[in-house]
Amino acid sequence: MTPRRPLSLAAAAVTLTLSAAAVALAQDAPVTLRAGLLIDGAGDTRSRARVVVNDGTITRVDGLRGAVSYDLSDLTLMPGWIDTHVHLTSHFGADGRLHQGEGGDADATRTMLHAVGNAYRTLMGGFTTVQSLGSPLDAELRDAIARGDVPGPRVLTSLRAVTAATGDAEAIRAHVRRLKADGADVVKMFASGSIREGGLRALSDEQIEAACDEGRAQGLRVAVHAYGSEVVSAVVRAGCTSIEHGNRFDADTIALLAEQGTFLGFHVGLLWDNYAVNRERFIGIGNYTSEGFARMSQARRIGLRTFRETLRNPDVEIVFGTDAVAGSHGRNVEEFIVRINEGGQRPMDAIVSATSRAARSLGLGDRLGQVAPGFIADLVAVDGNPLEDIGALRRVRFVMKDGVVYRYEP
Repeated sequence: MTPRRPLSLAAAAVTLTLSAAAVALAQDAPVTLRAGLLIDGAGDTRSRARVVVNDGTITRVDGLRGAVSYDLSDLTLMPGWIDTHVHLTSHFGADGRLHQGEGGDADATRTMLHAVGNAYRTLMGGFTTVQSLGSPLDAELRDAIARGDVPGPRVLTSLRAVTAATGDAEAIRAHVRRLKADGADVVKMFASGSIREGGLRALSDEQIEAACDEGRAQGLRVAVHAYGSEVVSAVVRAGCTSIEHGNRFDADTIALLAEQGTFLGFHVGLLWDNYAVNRERFIGIGNYTSEGFARMSQARRIGLRTFRETLRNPDVEIVFGTDAVAGSHGRNVEEFIVRINEGGQRPMDAIVSATSRAARSLGLGDRLGQVAPGFIADLVAVDGNPLEDIGALRRVRFVMKDGVVYRYEP
């Protein structure tokens, strides 16, 4: 069982920071916001919009004039962004290198403190919901954020993963049932190995089908780490919820993705660029070898090409995900930049992929991802119009989650 002491230490540290900075302001009365430009998360825009928030929920969107609680007339307002694939506990240790779990209470305490910091940076960067795939410690962090004890994005977690070591189909089914009992929000499965080792197939069709079928039976989504046409197609045919990475696959696989409506969590920029920038902090640890880095560099090139090809089929449900690890938390927005500037994705589609479409992929499409009455008041405002200058997404000036303002820079 995860120790509870690390969380209390982390909570105390961040609570003090928040009190000093006064960045989170609870709203007890209706709040109104004026947006210069509103991007609603579903593909539409509106100028000079007023948004009314009551008790954490958007209750009205109109164009009425008059005084407002937050005048964002010079900014672009949109739903809080959703990153469908992060690793909140991943961090660099005291030696500046990628931390490898040492075990014990002291190590769990340090890891939780880093995770709280990663969550806070992610929230301040405009991401109000993340799916962490995943560490057992995520559950403590998820629950603390939900209680309001520490600031961070809404967290969904897999707790642990299904791998080849899990066993045969029946063992995988039992593992999925344990995940459900332990409070997992989603199942993470490695149908392929690490790209640093070639990304080869790791599970049989029978094992993949068992995980996805048992996930459905338990009411859990199944997100699958998969590379290549053969494995990606097997995952899609098994009825799994989402493909993580994908990276390289053919036209037939693209057509199958579109036909089945499987969500595709491509990672085309931040993941690889973060590894390149922080190479010396990873190299020599596990499969972070020179050969592994060469394979990641190749994966970036191949992935961008596949991404461009996939975009030609508008029916493929591409969602926003970064696979954020140590060094990239709080910089999740950089994935937008690469997708648009190098991948050719249209800015509006990129934003939708991180708002309403991402929310649907998490089973939260009726509550998150849109600026509309009845939706949770998760909002982010940026300086500039990202539909004309995607760099505006880097200039976050306002962050609200559940109707609470965590960042406001007039």
